[in-house]
Amino acid sequence: MADHGAQMKSQEPWRMNRQLETKICTELNHWDAAFDIIRQALVEACPQDHFGNCNRMRHVSITGLQQICNTTIWKAYEFKRDQVRKDLEGREGVLSVVSNLPSRVCSWAHLDAKINEILVIHGTTEDKTKEIANFGFDGRLASERGLYGQGVYFTDQSCKSLQYSGADRYHDSGCFIIARLILGHPHLATGPMKQIKVEPLVDKDNPSLGRCHSVIVKPGTPTFGAPQVHREAVIFDGTQAYPEMIVHFRCS
Repeated sequence: MADHGAQMKSQEPWRMNRQLETKICTELNHWDAAFDIIRQALVEACPQDHFGNCNRMRHVSITGLQQICNTTIWKAYEFKRDQVRKDLEGREGVLSVVSNLPSRVCSWAHLDAKINEILVIHGTTEDKTKEIANFGFDGRLASERGLYGQGVYFTDQSCKSLQYSGADRYHDSGCFIIARLILGHPHLATGPMKQIKVEPLVDKDNPSLGRCHSVIVKPGTPTFGAPQVHREAVIFDGTQAYPEMIVHFRCS
């Protein structure tokens, strides 16, 4: 039997043509190679110079995997992808972003580097995974206390997602969602942006240039306290992200 990656590669053309008809969440068998591939990728996605609580991701084990196939969310994502392509036509000075999450976690995904389409992780609790699988990411439900705006937060560093996964010092189990993310023209944060609810303007003095599509926060960015430790990405339109897989894990 083909492993999960090979199966998804064969299905990808159908998804691209909006013809995939299957149940939204499919449970993977524990013998599937995807379990070890994703475990290794999550370990690699924890920077080598991170220690303390981050070190827990070096001892992660995958306890369950679910593939998400939601055509409604996929169609909205495709439409947004085309829209961002058009927005970027003729734009100059667009920051190029590469994910540290190994692409083999979704080897079937055809990502468009020209629009900064990358693979990322979203940490969440188990009760929220079904909502995301059925309805996608919704910025309207985002916390108003977000340090970089009221948006949906992602990262390519597994130890950052760990903070939101439900796995804490009292619980060793948590959940991640691996997602495709369109960053388009990202705005590079230079500090906290707590009050924003939409994408920043490309040039605040010239609104005719339009808006950015996302916010990128690099390690070392000044905050109200200690500098930013992890890299994060924030979007304000949930259709810019497509949830691919739900990862159930345990870490020490």
